[in-house]
Amino acid sequence: MDMKTFYLLLFTLIAQLPCYAQLSAEQQIDSLKRELGKNLTKAQKAKVYGDLSWYYNSVSLDSAFRYGNEALEMAREIHDRKLIAQSLSDLGAIYFIKGEIDKSLDLYNRSLDIRKIEQDEEGIASLNFKIGAAYFKKSELKKAMSHYLEALRYYEQIKSENIVANLHSNIAVVYTSLHNYSKALSYLKMAETYFQQHSLYAPLANVTLSMGNVYYALLDTAKAQDSYQRTIDIAKKGQNFLAEASAYNNLGQIHTDLEQHKLAVDYIQKSLEIRTREKLESDVASSNITLAINYAKLRNFTKSKSLLLSSLNHFQQTGSGEKITSIYYQLIAVYAGLGEVDSVFHYMNLYKQNQTAELDNKVIEVSSELETKYQTEKKEQQIEILHRETAIQKLRLRQRGLLLLAAMVVLASGGILVFFVFKQRRLKAEARLQQEINIQQEKATRDVLDAEERERRRIASDLHDGVGQTLSAALLNLNYLHKSIAEGKTPDPQAMDNALGLVKDSYQEMRSISHQMMPNALLKAGLATSIKEFLDAIDGKNIKVNLSVSGLADRLDQQLETVLYRAVQEAVNNVVKHAQATRLTIQLMKDEEGISVTIEDNGKGFDPSSVDYTEGIGLKNIRSRVGLLQGSVEVDTAPGRGTVIVIFIPI
Repeated sequence: MDMKTFYLLLFTLIAQLPCYAQLSAEQQIDSLKRELGKNLTKAQKAKVYGDLSWYYNSVSLDSAFRYGNEALEMAREIHDRKLIAQSLSDLGAIYFIKGEIDKSLDLYNRSLDIRKIEQDEEGIASLNFKIGAAYFKKSELKKAMSHYLEALRYYEQIKSENIVANLHSNIAVVYTSLHNYSKALSYLKMAETYFQQHSLYAPLANVTLSMGNVYYALLDTAKAQDSYQRTIDIAKKGQNFLAEASAYNNLGQIHTDLEQHKLAVDYIQKSLEIRTREKLESDVASSNITLAINYAKLRNFTKSKSLLLSSLNHFQQTGSGEKITSIYYQLIAVYAGLGEVDSVFHYMNLYKQNQTAELDNKVIEVSSELETKYQTEKKEQQIEILHRETAIQKLRLRQRGLLLLAAMVVLASGGILVFFVFKQRRLKAEARLQQEINIQQEKATRDVLDAEERERRRIASDLHDGVGQTLSAALLNLNYLHKSIAEGKTPDPQAMDNALGLVKDSYQEMRSISHQMMPNALLKAGLATSIKEFLDAIDGKNIKVNLSVSGLADRLDQQLETVLYRAVQEAVNNVVKHAQATRLTIQLMKDEEGISVTIEDNGKGFDPSSVDYTEGIGLKNIRSRVGLLQGSVEVDTAPGRGTVIVIFIPI
């Protein structure tokens, strides 16, 4: 389930029309159409068109677009800037519901520019609310929260409790995406209290839906199901079709996770009925992917293929790369189930290309070269530092020598004696200094070579024991199939399935080796994303992992990102292998002084004075990597009370 699903609370953003406030959407539309029959000015007619566009967005998006464009055209004709801004805002809301977020943002920002010129504070606040929702849809959480808080300040000033409650609901959704679930629940409960007291069922459905998402993220499936079921009942009362469809879809996802595939299909089909009726094309395509997964599990591969290809066509048109990659992955399994080997390899290639990752020997060689280059550069930096320190030390010694020489001219024979004594000491000091430099150079070189050799041995072992053995088994099956075909026999389906499965295993093994060496996400998306992908691969049944990130909106230096990623990877692997922990918390925080990483578990801990701790390769590697960047590593642990590792690197 996409825990970043957002449920926009549009109905509180526009000032209510006094003469229609107590009417249903259909009654409001009928009343407005009767107004059009009267002798209205162009300004009045443009306003009615805008109101019709607004009320139609919950009835018919096509009609909403038509009246919205008519309102905009007439407002421009009479040069009414306020009506132009309102029309642009209304059209942006319609595109938001349709799922075309970039178009929605463009219209919202054009409207915002006009309202800032007009100094329309209420209009600016309304747009900040909507723009925050749009940025949330794009997963730009910092921008979303910024616009929400701007809107909240205004509505709290004018004491608009209804809109404040809606903003609390939306801010809670942002906190959910940031994994701050306690904050999210506190905001949701404030919103829930207000909507219940005023029997506002449409926004209340959005709140209970968001609560379900929080409980689902906390792995409390029972509470999540209860919240989603409440959402369905409340949404029907408030005619909140978006929330109702999302609740059905999320229930379907829960049953998918529980491998109750027939129940999952029933819920997802109910969601699809609503989303299709409301012409929510992107949501329909997303639901179809989940439905296809369940059909595949029920071995209805033909139906699964049809749904996946339909969704693929939609997301190729809208340019959603993440969804396309997911569909390619599902199609590999579906075509394997159908026995269409050519199609399996076709989508395997597409999946590989979409991941922008080369998984052949060239990538392994290039990655090894990059790692070697990195270690060599760090070694050269250390040597350069030592050379500079040596030059400074020699300069100081030379200055002392000159002073003693001058004293020797004045003090005659006594000075000569002092000169020889000092010279002897200086030679010894230089010898000791040179010896220390040699030791440090040798140690730095040995550490780098040892690290390189361990990495080569690990890669060689992984390739030989994993990929090599699996490919050998696949080759045996393929030779058997080739022989059968050459003899005119019908190929053995079991042998084909075995060969295909072995090739797929080899592919996954190669991808895993490549990712361990230099994660693709670290090269493309940065430290936070790569760490999240690494943590997502951990078995959540045995250990619950929480990741908190603050201040990492911009990319860091590549060397710094690599060092921190390797340090986190080493520490987490130690926890998984040795700590016997059930909870692992990782915090990344960047401020003006530097970046800190805290890794905390509730495992069995260890004695920090033990030989295993002082000589262990894992922590030694972490200290070595961090030390190269003038950073520090602190470890707080004791037997029976878990372990905390704090890494700090100045920037």
